[in-house]
Amino acid sequence: MSGPPRLLTLSAPTPDALERASDALADQLHTLDDGAAAPAPDLPGATAPPGTVRRVLVATSAADAARWLRRRDPRRVFTAGPGTCASRVFLFSGVGDQYPGLGAGLYRCVPAFRRELDRCLRPLATDHGLDLRPVLFPPEADPAAGDARPDLAALFERREKPQEIHRTVVAQPLLFAMQYALSKALSDLGAEPTALAGYSVGEYVAACVAGVFSLQDALRLVADRARLVEALPKGAMLAVTAGADEVTPHLAPGVSLAALNSPGQTVLSGPVEAIEESARTLTAHGVACRRLVTTHAFHSTMTRPLTEPLEALLATMPIEAPRLPVLSNATGTWLRADEATDPGYWARQLSRTIRFADQLAEVWRLPDPMLVELGPGQALSRLALAHPGRPADAAARVVQTMPGQFESRTERELLLGAAGRLWAAGVEIDWSAVRWE
Repeated sequence: MSGPPRLLTLSAPTPDALERASDALADQLHTLDDGAAAPAPDLPGATAPPGTVRRVLVATSAADAARWLRRRDPRRVFTAGPGTCASRVFLFSGVGDQYPGLGAGLYRCVPAFRRELDRCLRPLATDHGLDLRPVLFPPEADPAAGDARPDLAALFERREKPQEIHRTVVAQPLLFAMQYALSKALSDLGAEPTALAGYSVGEYVAACVAGVFSLQDALRLVADRARLVEALPKGAMLAVTAGADEVTPHLAPGVSLAALNSPGQTVLSGPVEAIEESARTLTAHGVACRRLVTTHAFHSTMTRPLTEPLEALLATMPIEAPRLPVLSNATGTWLRADEATDPGYWARQLSRTIRFADQLAEVWRLPDPMLVELGPGQALSRLALAHPGRPADAAARVVQTMPGQFESRTERELLLGAAGRLWAAGVEIDWSAVRWE
């Protein structure tokens, strides 16, 4: 029998003292009934002074907590310090990994997330005719149903079936709203970002959080941009396990390099037939590739006709210089004020190559960085951990905040773990805001 997930925190002045405290807590937990819920957060430990070594774990029962703590299981037990997290970089993902029920657990139990998601969903429905609630929270994923994960077997069986949630006109505003709300929920805990990076539509989330666009203007931009894309001819995208130099000679006419994710990973985009031809050629040359779940060819020449209408739309909006550092998809380095305030920059973003590998290089150069991925799953985290410029302790510096579709951990478990890991890395969390029930 398990209860709701609980965050356990420990701190000590030295590593040896932390090991003794961990053993003592494991012994104490072991004496509890096997079905007992894990204890609530150890708030005195959570307010540990600077310079201490910190350890956290999330568990749903005392028995599980004791077992993981004794084993020091790195999948569940995180240790850091002493030190501070000087650079907190929020990473906002693009579309592709969204699924029905995404955010339902957080909507039910995290007030700040619910408040901010409602701030997005209401104007999307009333001002833009886009009611995302039936798509996001279908009956089987009703937020009132509790914190349980959906039936993974049922999800797996219907994974290939077309779903409304993968339509461009739905997916992009949905991902924007979800990630914006999550960023505000983390900031509400005291884990404000010091820098921002986004992938494709995620760059618009980063820009909004940085103050380039107001929330209302950003929602209008993302919703109208998605409608314009939806009206384009269908396209396709292909993930390729090879670098740009190896891939380029095998591209069929009309295919663009949509993204440079790492020295050994690229994404291609273009007409369906041309992508299929490129896939056959690459496979024949021993290069692994797979089609992505998308209906349009983002970041390709197919989207260039949208530059003019998007620029006209952007010209009607006030655009400000970013108040936080933001990485540019187009250049792979820090967004300049003159770029951020140029309507043409954001209008052309849809058809330009995403230089995410260069963005990650900049992130890993920051002092004492902690990377926090705010979209579903770990797509950007995996790229960060595989980047050649990563530090030796990169695994301890990348934090996941939302589960992927087929993960067994709940949203509350992952967000509690993220808050705990940030605290262990030196972020002073407002624990009064973590009373999620």
